[in-house]
Amino acid sequence: MSSEVYLTDMVSRSAEQSIEEKIARLFDKSNMGEAVARGDTVAVKIHFGEFGNHRLIRPQHLRVIVQKIKELGGKPFVTDTTGIGLTSGRGTAEGCLRAAAEHGFTAETLGAPIIVADGPKGLRGVKVSVEDPAMNVVEISQAVAESDSIISVAHAKGHPRTGFAGALKNIALGCVTKCGRAPIHLAKKPWVKNEKCTACGQCMPFCPVQAISTETEGKASIDQVKCIWGCGCWLVCPEKAISQWLEMHHPSNSDLCRRIPIVFKAMHKLVGKEKIGYINMAYDVTPHCDCAPYGDTPIVPDIGILASRDPVAIDKCTIDMINASPGIPGSTAEELGVLGRGDDKLTALKDYKPFEMFKQQGGPDWKSMIKYSVENNIGFEQYRLVKI
Repeated sequence: MSSEVYLTDMVSRSAEQSIEEKIARLFDKSNMGEAVARGDTVAVKIHFGEFGNHRLIRPQHLRVIVQKIKELGGKPFVTDTTGIGLTSGRGTAEGCLRAAAEHGFTAETLGAPIIVADGPKGLRGVKVSVEDPAMNVVEISQAVAESDSIISVAHAKGHPRTGFAGALKNIALGCVTKCGRAPIHLAKKPWVKNEKCTACGQCMPFCPVQAISTETEGKASIDQVKCIWGCGCWLVCPEKAISQWLEMHHPSNSDLCRRIPIVFKAMHKLVGKEKIGYINMAYDVTPHCDCAPYGDTPIVPDIGILASRDPVAIDKCTIDMINASPGIPGSTAEELGVLGRGDDKLTALKDYKPFEMFKQQGGPDWKSMIKYSVENNIGFEQYRLVKI
């Protein structure tokens, strides 16, 4: 079996060939509108981008998609979720909205309201039970859970864990709450290293559910049952006496990729498989995710914009097109020796300097992400490319 993936390139030499016009035609030809019924509340899921990163989706391109949804009688809102940790730049709704505005994502530029889907602190969501030994509950962000349909608009780029960030990552890691995201990334909840704790007490008022209390000599202790995970208490300890991110991480990135299709099972149960569409913006293909606080040189020339009703097919097609493209001289592709057409540029990112800290988890692993998603019937690896 295979799925159709539609592509429009970035060639633009007249008003009729503008990227905006091409996106509108792509939306229509790919039957994206079949996911949207008249009166539907439609979540347009994007990544707002971290402060300092300028290699992002263009607001004017997103506005076209918003307009197409309106023409179908849908009521779109543009959304993203908070990052793990309450102290990070996008760790709260307030921070997310500031980042969105800084990058040009506003109600005025997009023609739709901007909503942070998991609430002020990233703790508002709906728990969905799933039958899977790796993870049996997924907490979907509240605004996404209340939507009638979803259009994923992902910026195609590299990622330190999944190797590639596109449709699969945009939904599985981008539509959950802090509490939902933590078990995807982490194998263990935070704990206190008693020998390092100085009993300063800074962590206790930080915890929103009072899961941190004092033990002998006033030292902190974390109640593993009460802990809701993902708030980032380890970031507020001045002595690093609370377990750090990599200490809690799954042993391999394959373990993280194994959990991506589990989120899709929950999304299909809650919203419906037929009510989700996927668009990948394959331009400014950076080696890193949009959550990086910088924007590195793209590794390949702009490819185009892809659309499909199948998240696995669209991601596999985008990955294949990235690897089939020539690398850009002077970029990370040259540094890692993968300038040639056909070189696996995304797997090579294991040696990308900013990703060094993640090497112990096995490096970027897009192959596992695709494999597990196919095995869980999220979509098909085979595709038929239709050029618009």
